[in-house]
Amino acid sequence: MNKRSDIWFLIIAGALFGLFLLNIFQGKAALLFDTEPILTIGDVGEFLILLAAVIFFIIVVLHREAQESALETKSANNADEETK
Repeated sequence: MNKRSDIWFLIIAGALFGLFLLNIFQGKAALLFDTEPILTIGDVGEFLILLAAVIFFIIVVLHREAQESALETKSANNADEETK
């Protein structure tokens, strides 16, 4: 994966989390104003949306951590070669 795919995964995670929040807020508004919700996803749907958002976010975090670790290892190897 490259930086471009990381950005897309973050956008997807943000959009899914935004969808989750939108569903929560529109449900609360429907309760306050005593109307029917426009879109009902249900408990399982909310869980799956939030799970997908978390998975995409974790993918990005782990990938970036692997890149930083590779850079640190590369820097340590270069430092060891310079001291020899």
